[in-house]
Amino acid sequence: MGALNCFFVFVWLLQNCLAQFQVPLLASSNVCRFNPTQTTIALEKPYCFYISVAPAVVSLYVATNGAPSTAISSTNTYTTTGAGSTAPYLAATFENPNCTNTPVISQLGDPSVVQSILDRYIVRVGNDENCFNKIPCNGPLKNGTGYRFKYLFYNSNGNMVYESDWSSQITTSTGKSPGNMDTWPGGRSGGMIVITSILSVLMFLILAGLVAAVISNLVDQSSVLGTTTTTTHETRTTHNAPRKSEGVTYATTTEPGPGERYSAQPQT
Repeated sequence: MGALNCFFVFVWLLQNCLAQFQVPLLASSNVCRFNPTQTTIALEKPYCFYISVAPAVVSLYVATNGAPSTAISSTNTYTTTGAGSTAPYLAATFENPNCTNTPVISQLGDPSVVQSILDRYIVRVGNDENCFNKIPCNGPLKNGTGYRFKYLFYNSNGNMVYESDWSSQITTSTGKSPGNMDTWPGGRSGGMIVITSILSVLMFLILAGLVAAVISNLVDQSSVLGTTTTTTHETRTTHNAPRKSEGVTYATTTEPGPGERYSAQPQT
C-alpha cells in the first residue's frame, strides 16, 4: 500500500512539474488573423493542461513585462495595478476546458458555428472597456506594450490546485500617429497632394469646356439643317402680244384704175 501511495505522489509531482512548463499561448493565426491588436491579445484556452483534474475554474492573470510577477492577489484590480504595470491583476475567469471535447478548427468555415468555436477555443484579453473597478476586469491593453499571462486552476471548493508558468512576452500592436501615416501611394508630401488636386480640377474644367463646345456645335448644325428656304427667279424677257382692234373692220377694194383713188372706209 505504501508503494502505491508513493506512486500517486510521484505522478502528482511529475504532473505538477510538467504544468510549470505549460504556459498561455498566443492564439493561432488561422483562427485570429489580426492578433494582437493595439488593445487586445487573444490566447488559447488551456486545453489538456491537467487531464486528471476534475472540472474546475481557471483564472487568468495579466501583468506588463517587468512588473513584479510574485504579488498575485485576487483582490488586485485593473485600476489599482495601473493595468498590470505594478502587479498582476485578475482579468478573466472561465470553466476549465474539457480535454475530450476540443474544438475542431476546420469547422470555422461554417458561419453557424464560428462564434461558438471561438468562445470555446480562445480568451481575448482586453475585450471589456467598462469594468475598471470590477473584479475580474478584462480592461483594454496599452498599445505597443509587452504583457505576460498566467493561468491558475481552482477546484470546486475554491482552492488552487495548479498553476501554469508565466508566458513569454507578447506585445500589442503600435498605432501610427497621423503625422507619420502614408497619405499617398509612394509617400507624397502635403504640397504634392495640393498641387495634384489643383491640376485635377483644372483638367476637369478643360474637359467640361471641350464637351460643352462639341455639344454647342452639334446643336447649331442641327438648327441649320432643319431650316427650309424658298428661291425665287426673276424673268427678264417680255412678251408683247398683238392687240386686236375691237369693233372696226376695213374693207379692201380692188385696185383703182387711172384717175381713181383708194379709199378705206371703216365699216362697222
